[in-house]
Amino acid sequence: MDFHLNDIQKEFKQTARKFFKEKCGLEELRAFEGNPHHYSEKLYQELVELGFVGLVVPEQYGGFGGEFLDLALVIEEAGWSLFQGPFLSTIVSGVRPLVTYGTDTQKSNLLPAFADGTSKASYAIAEPQAHYKLEHLSLGASSTGNHYVLNGTKLFVPFAKSVDKLFVIARTDQKAIGTKEGLTVFLVDTATQGIEVKDIPTISADGLCEVRFHEVKVSAAQIVGNVGDGFDVASDMLTFATALKCIEMTGVLSRTVDITADYVKERHQFNVPIGSFQSVQHRLADMFTIVEGGRLAAFHAFSRLVEGKDAKKEVAIAKAWLSQEGQKVVTGAHQLHGGMGIDYDYPLQFCFRRFKGQQLEFGTPEMHLQNLGQWLATKPQEPSKVTSM
Repeated sequence: MDFHLNDIQKEFKQTARKFFKEKCGLEELRAFEGNPHHYSEKLYQELVELGFVGLVVPEQYGGFGGEFLDLALVIEEAGWSLFQGPFLSTIVSGVRPLVTYGTDTQKSNLLPAFADGTSKASYAIAEPQAHYKLEHLSLGASSTGNHYVLNGTKLFVPFAKSVDKLFVIARTDQKAIGTKEGLTVFLVDTATQGIEVKDIPTISADGLCEVRFHEVKVSAAQIVGNVGDGFDVASDMLTFATALKCIEMTGVLSRTVDITADYVKERHQFNVPIGSFQSVQHRLADMFTIVEGGRLAAFHAFSRLVEGKDAKKEVAIAKAWLSQEGQKVVTGAHQLHGGMGIDYDYPLQFCFRRFKGQQLEFGTPEMHLQNLGQWLATKPQEPSKVTSM
């Protein structure tokens, strides 16, 4: 992959940085967290007007038909600004699944609403006994003619109180629990009778909810893909969402390094800036290296997805690295700041709390490392190459 941006992409990135920087100051960030919905609807509509939400929606459905790399640049800048809202969730659980697996009717009815901001989406995946191991999901979907009835509970659903659609993975064959079979994806209206939403308080104030389904009736027309092939649909969605989340994480961690680099230039000890001390410089260098390595891993993984290649291994590497090594970045930043870092009127504590939420979303580093270990252990042995002298 060529990591150099062309002139248009550079301009695009600068526009996104300028917009988010102006709209996500400390006062605005505190207001978002104090909002019952944990984000600003006004700001979301401004994203729509700029074309960010409809960026990768095909033109025939009201979008701009843009490049996914351009979307990644916007997501990174949103992460740097510490923005939160159902922007990423609408793209990964509404727009992309419909573009990839949706019927013509679903695309015509739903994609224009996502592009113009009148509809938003989120993903309902994790359950009390299974987070991101799809084989163990058990929320039931029993068939009753042309309808299905959903019963069960989903956890850690972002912005469930604010979105209109939920990407729900349900078990249409209860006998297949523990396997990849018998899973089906539904795009469920949140206004459907029988859905109960409850806030889950978190330190990152990221709008996570518990969603309970009690005799929730959905039609066969709300199925994304085909009955029983939900594992592939959901796995594809999770891989894409995790890749974009990694890019968002690089934005947050980059902001952490920027804040810390500025601070060590301003804070004086022994009549000199502490940034002149070699030990401080070494710590900053370590932090910067971690972030740059994570950015390369994240964009490499995302570029493979955009090219239509398998990228599960690359996404797992990026998520494990950023989640595990990123902890050293936020910890190092706080150590260099001292007590100043936890002041509510200072941006570093926002970085720390946003990172902690991202660190756990779409799987812990341990989970991704375990997946990598299993892949390495079962990878077919390559024939040895013998070279003649």
